[in-house]
Amino acid sequence: AYFRSSVLLSPGSVAAPPGSPLGGGLTAEASSDLGLNPGTAVGASLIDAHAGGLGVIGADVGGFNLPCEHQPITSRMAMICGTSTCHLAVSGRALFVPGVWGPYLSAMVPGLWLNEGGQSATGSLIDHVVQGHAAYPQLQQQAQLRGENIYTHLNTHLGSMARSGSAADLLGSSLH
Repeated sequence: AYFRSSVLLSPGSVAAPPGSPLGGGLTAEASSDLGLNPGTAVGASLIDAHAGGLGVIGADVGGFNLPCEHQPITSRMAMICGTSTCHLAVSGRALFVPGVWGPYLSAMVPGLWLNEGGQSATGSLIDHVVQGHAAYPQLQQQAQLRGENIYTHLNTHLGSMARSGSAADLLGSSLH
């Protein structure tokens, strides 16, 4: 056995699938604190990278002529970036790959196996790429004039690109 029976019987030892309802919803105290109705449904959480992966892998890509348009979600891989980067892929069967985490059943998509890999310190890498770009001094100056940091300024620019006719989730679809 991997765990002592006392550990298996301790609070928190039962895993609930992501999104599944927990208990009877919000208690009176929690609902009062949050300004919500008592009994409001509460669902099991999802790791932040897994939530992002679910959004990417489950996205409707119809009409954009992407290679994965008519393929199952098991043909996609999500790359979720932040302070680190997680590469996530789901499969209908358990795949054991040296150096890759998993497989984890139903960790991100119910009934599918998740494998993931990662890279540390990608937040610093993003800083390096942004600050090393030829347009950085000009963009930094524009951001300062608007009282923004460089990332808020870049996100505003991406938003305007999306509003001009490009889908925000596809602005980098040709990057590999």
